[in-house]
Amino acid sequence: MANFKFIDLFAGIGGMRIPFDELGGECVFTSELDEHARSVYQSNFGADHVMNTDVTSVDNCPETVPDHDLVLAGFPCQPFSHAGKKLGFEDTRGTLFFSIANIVKAKRPKVLLLENVRGLKSHDGGNTLRVILASLKELGYEAHTQILNARDFGLPQNRNRLFIVAIRSDLPGASDYAFPEPTVKREDLSVAMVLDLTCDVAGLTISDRLWTGHKERRERNQASGKGFGYQIVSADSPYTATISARYYKDGSEILIAQDGLNPRLLSVREAGNLQGFPVGFKFHASKKQAYKQLGNAVPVNVIRALSASLENYLG
Repeated sequence: MANFKFIDLFAGIGGMRIPFDELGGECVFTSELDEHARSVYQSNFGADHVMNTDVTSVDNCPETVPDHDLVLAGFPCQPFSHAGKKLGFEDTRGTLFFSIANIVKAKRPKVLLLENVRGLKSHDGGNTLRVILASLKELGYEAHTQILNARDFGLPQNRNRLFIVAIRSDLPGASDYAFPEPTVKREDLSVAMVLDLTCDVAGLTISDRLWTGHKERRERNQASGKGFGYQIVSADSPYTATISARYYKDGSEILIAQDGLNPRLLSVREAGNLQGFPVGFKFHASKKQAYKQLGNAVPVNVIRALSASLENYLG
């Protein structure tokens, strides 16, 4: 197995970490601002390494971050105030990406794996991504970008995310990196793959009032051309819509059809299955927090495929 060290920034509940643990990596530094996510992370991975609560706290002392070979970061999408005036590292100041780049400048890891929403490509007219890529080039990295969909990696969820792989330019094959190919045919997927037949259906079934509200909203949206509102699937459906951080509010993006009953929400465990979290993973005791965290998470299966594609660069 591989033997490398990595840091986990904007870590959430650790979805990006899991495949690199499986690969034999050692996490030496984790940063997560949200205390609820941090508690879940620590209950699953322990706290026998540096746990940081605000990555900006090391902006003035990046050398204090332990040495590492790999950076993992599902960072927030923020515009750059200088509008790409220089298109480089200095343009990232004042944003959370600067905290990543500053650590990279100080520690020179071999690889960065960054994740963001698909909209990063067009954010601020495309300037945000241009500054990020130019910054990585200035820091001495060959950057590669690709949108990957969870549906192509064994998860029945239509979830597109943008991934940036940056490999230090002096490493062999840095410019030749290839993103992983789909591991599963989409026609082989079904929502049944993630459903838990033992879950508390009664506790997940939405009320008459909420169901009526969903239907009325859909009618209004259709009449005004704003979309369809809720989305309902069955076990036989090939995939769901993207689960979001607001799922705990009304579950409108993924409702499970039930014979003779109002539709129901996914259980927390089912939401975890949809995102590829392994059996035995301990979610937050609060449904609200658990759904919010899972909606913000990165599909583990996609990261697993990416980790395999990066193993040779980390050895």
